Amino acid sequence: MPDLRDAIARQLLSWGADLVGFASIDRFADAPEGCRPTDYMPECRTVISLGMHLFEGMADVWGEYGQAGRTLTPYIFYGYGLPNMEGAGIASRMARLLEREGFKSLCFLPTWPTSLYKYMDETETTNKMRSEFSQRHAAVAAGLGELGWNGLVLTPEFGSMQRFNAILTSAEVEPSPLYAGPPLCRSEECRHLCVRVCPADAFSMETGQECRIGSKTVRYSTHDAIRCLYAVQGLVQGSGGRSDVKIPEGPGKMTEFATAVANGFVSPHDKAMKDVSPGVVCGNFCGKCLHKCPARKLNEKHLAGISLADRYSSLDGPRLLR
Repeated sequence: MPDLRDAIARQLLSWGADLVGFASIDRFADAPEGCRPTDYMPECRTVISLGMHLFEGMADVWGEYGQAGRTLTPYIFYGYGLPNMEGAGIASRMARLLEREGFKSLCFLPTWPTSLYKYMDETETTNKMRSEFSQRHAAVAAGLGELGWNGLVLTPEFGSMQRFNAILTSAEVEPSPLYAGPPLCRSEECRHLCVRVCPADAFSMETGQECRIGSKTVRYSTHDAIRCLYAVQGLVQGSGGRSDVKIPEGPGKMTEFATAVANGFVSPHDKAMKDVSPGVVCGNFCGKCLHKCPARKLNEKHLAGISLADRYSSLDGPRLLR
């Protein structure tokens, strides 16, 4: 149904989405059990992914509280909370519109601990976060980009600078082609910058993990979600906060993280910030793997002069509002 796809894409773009893509349900066949769209909505036939661009000024200004001309506060809101809320609002409007047209629809929360509720217990034993539905993998399945070594979606338009939401729907819509352009993660050129800048040592330089999305096999770094949580909460030096918690050697443990928080090792300034900034609205202190990622700049020379249509195997509908 190309006309329906075009109408949905144009409507989402007009509401403020910057990227729109469509994934057929077969592209989730290799997703873990309990995370496939049909695990929650058997009638699902299409996943619509929409991306909200993060403007780069708020990333450029990110820094430690003692650095002149640097502050983390624009990123906490404009790089995390607000685009999550804006994208969720757009996804909700489209879900309601689709249901008025007779297509059952479902949306999941943008990434935050609430989206992990069903699988929180697994994090303690695996050091991995598993959400009920992965917005990142859905974006790759919808052809918007590919996963970088940092596990973030990289797009030719914005590199790592976007956040995603998705709509699951019973409408059968023609899928977008999977990304087939030049590699978007150039870890050899940046020397795995995401690994080197992480203040919690949550990534691995050598050890990777693989998943299959449609016909694509994707490889990216292993990631210790509990060690990452120390940085997300601004508890370690280099993550933007004023706290200086020492993470024990080895894999992160939720009990050790909880003990550090309970024993008052958190700066009162950081606690005050979190107390007045609910997580869904103002979230991540750190985000270095996102806003320090040089993917967009490194790819400029490789993508210069190449039209959007030529970056993909085919492109029938709009993915970017210009």
